[in-house]
Amino acid sequence: MLWGLGNYLLEQLVAVGHAVSGLTGGAIPYGYAVIGFILVMLIYEWLGGMRAVALTDVLQGIILLVGIIVVLIGAMTLAGGSLGNISQSIAATEPQKIGVPDLQTNINWISMILLAGIGAAVYPHAVQRIYSARSERTLKRSFARMAWIPPITTGLVLVVGIICIVLYPGMETGESEQVIGVLANDIASMNAFYYWMMIIFFGGIVGAIVSTADSVLLSFSSMVSHDIYGKYINPNASDERKVKVGKFVGVIVVFLLLWIAWNPPGTLYQIFVLKFELLIQVAPCFLLGIYWKRLRSTPVFWGMSSERPLQD
Repeated sequence: MLWGLGNYLLEQLVAVGHAVSGLTGGAIPYGYAVIGFILVMLIYEWLGGMRAVALTDVLQGIILLVGIIVVLIGAMTLAGGSLGNISQSIAATEPQKIGVPDLQTNINWISMILLAGIGAAVYPHAVQRIYSARSERTLKRSFARMAWIPPITTGLVLVVGIICIVLYPGMETGESEQVIGVLANDIASMNAFYYWMMIIFFGGIVGAIVSTADSVLLSFSSMVSHDIYGKYINPNASDERKVKVGKFVGVIVVFLLLWIAWNPPGTLYQIFVLKFELLIQVAPCFLLGIYWKRLRSTPVFWGMSSERPLQD
């Protein structure tokens, strides 16, 4: 679980660095953006805790939903046409990107979606949020209202990505990770309305990344303090001491991840895959534990210890 959380936090650091660097046209370099993000996140985590995460998520969600709609309208305006014309332009210039994928590619993507969905269901910080709900009724109501949002938001982002194929042809893989920031910069230069909307939109993006990273760091610190320090190292420690130990270790981990994020070991997608390689293999332990009451911790532990990374 700590491995999955560490990768997730690394993903947030790399994402915010690329986003801010792309939005400012390189005026704020990638590394400085990551450092600034870490300082804000640490202050956020030390002062606010999980309640701050929950409250700000509501506002950020509204900002992001409105913002991505404005980004879509602005991108289509820059592209100068409807989605049909954009598709025709892609078909003329890069037909391989609009053609029907072969069977092997389809199988790989479907399996990726299924495995990532199962792995995401056991995100440690997501599990912690479930237990922090006031009641089961509150939890069910929140999930029912939230379920329809991700398909809309991710669907709009997918369409924006397709439009960017026309707007920014020939981008390398590393450059493409800054494409939303570059697009927002170009949209902001169109007029004053788009300028202020992009500022608010990117404020929502950075805020969302901060709150996500903050909840990840809270879960990381909680596991270290309660499941490692409080259980094996110092079982008699007070709650106050365990909290301090967890926060201290969290700060050390953040700066270790800063060192890694300064020169990312791969693209955001590769870090995403690295995170899920372990979570997917841990997921059966949770699924069996929920529905099979005879499951015991010892065979689960030895089974996990013998796992190997998934192969491409």
